[in-house]
Amino acid sequence: MNIKNSYLTIAVILLSIQLKAQMPEVSVIGAMKDMGTTYDLNIWLDTISNKPHLYGMGPYDKMKGEITVVNGKPYVASAFTDGAFEVGKDWNIRSPFFVYSNISKWNIFKIEGNLNSVHDIQEKVATIAKENGYNLDQPFAFKIKGEFDAVTAHIVTPRSPEVEGYREGVKSQKFSFENAKGEFIGFYSEHHQGVFTHMDGFVHVHFLMKDKTFMGHLDKISTKGKTITLYLPKNQ
Repeated sequence: MNIKNSYLTIAVILLSIQLKAQMPEVSVIGAMKDMGTTYDLNIWLDTISNKPHLYGMGPYDKMKGEITVVNGKPYVASAFTDGAFEVGKDWNIRSPFFVYSNISKWNIFKIEGNLNSVHDIQEKVATIAKENGYNLDQPFAFKIKGEFDAVTAHIVTPRSPEVEGYREGVKSQKFSFENAKGEFIGFYSEHHQGVFTHMDGFVHVHFLMKDKTFMGHLDKISTKGKTITLYLPKNQ
């Protein structure tokens, strides 16, 4: 075999390996649109706790708060008292819908410019992913780390009197922070509106403070003139 044929053989092998490599699968149990008023519980988190690099999110129990799993660690946030919140770690919890993916390796990109809304995050993630060969027809997880000028996030609260933490007329509590360090954990999909994203967008994003003292569903963001870091899953 001559050198030219050797190179051709190697190229074919490498291409075959690349074609076999796939994005980490995104799994979904339940759907936002199917929760109704009963918020039937469809998953025990401990059934997926064996995934060492798990990332995921969904409501905690019957809208008792928020769940975010970051690199195999489950964070649970609740806000039963006016103006206060609690964050703990527990696998022995349930959710009416949950989206998750097991991701061991990430590609790293820099985000330049201002972010002034969740929609801006959606646009930045989609643009960078597309420019780097990601298939936007497939759902994928992402994370963004940095320091943010201002962040507002909410924690849902129970809607039924029989559920712990219920307060009449209160469906969520919002909390705002300035110069907040931490990370956004998100999932992008153009085909899961009403399932794990709202009907008016393609992303579902939670915010986890760097010191792990706060976690919630992202509502607003302001970041001006700062460089922050975007992580997209590597093929596995």
